Parts: sequence; structure tokens; C-alpha cells
Amino acid sequence: MNYHAMMKEYKRVDHTTKVENEDSHGFVELIFEELINNLKTLRYAMDNGPKISQIKSKSFSQSITSLMILSSSLDFENGEPIASNLYNLYNYCRKTIISSFRNNSTNEIDGCLEILSEISDAWKQIK
Repeated sequence: MNYHAMMKEYKRVDHTTKVENEDSHGFVELIFEELINNLKTLRYAMDNGPKISQIKSKSFSQSITSLMILSSSLDFENGEPIASNLYNLYNYCRKTIISSFRNNSTNEIDGCLEILSEISDAWKQIK
């Protein structure tokens, strides 16, 4: 097995282990961590890489997926009005990331990173 295959397997096992060992609060915390890392990677790839790259595409799609997971995890029955506010912020970031990706512009990604980092920090404090 070559180095790249070993690293890919290590990351897969590491993520699987993290997910299996987390409760729902920890799972959301993990999603935030992955989202923020993917947005930073996306911003870097957009600023420093070629217009079309596998890293850029992967970090973009994983960021959108993370936002969709966070949106679908909201409890609108018991968590109003916070759930609606979070949904609107996640939706804003999703639209902003799509637009930024389409236009190859990172200016607004920084705003989303700031918003999502603040929500992530608040989420960590709840536990």
C-alpha cells in the first residue's frame, strides 16, 4: 500500500471512529469543525490554486453538505426562535459560498467563516 492510500484509509477510519464515538452534541461539534476546515481550504484553494481543482471542488461540496446537515439537525418544534435564526444564517452562508465558488471570489467566505466560528464557539460552550 502506498503512502497516499494509507493516508486516505487513515482519514476514513479516523472520521468513522469520531462519528461512532460522538453523541448528537458532539456530532454537531464535529460537523462545525469539518465545515470550518473545509471553508478555510476552499478559500486557500480559490486564492492560490488553479481555477479548476479537485481540492477546491471537494472542499466546496463538503462545505455545502455540512451546512445542509446542520440545517436538517435544527429542532424547530422545541428550539424556536433560535432554530429559525440559525436556519437563516446557514442558508445565507450556503448561498454565499455557492456564489463565491461560481465567481471565484473569496471576499464573502471570510464573513461566513466568522459567523460559523461564532456559532461553533457558542455550541462548544453549551456542552
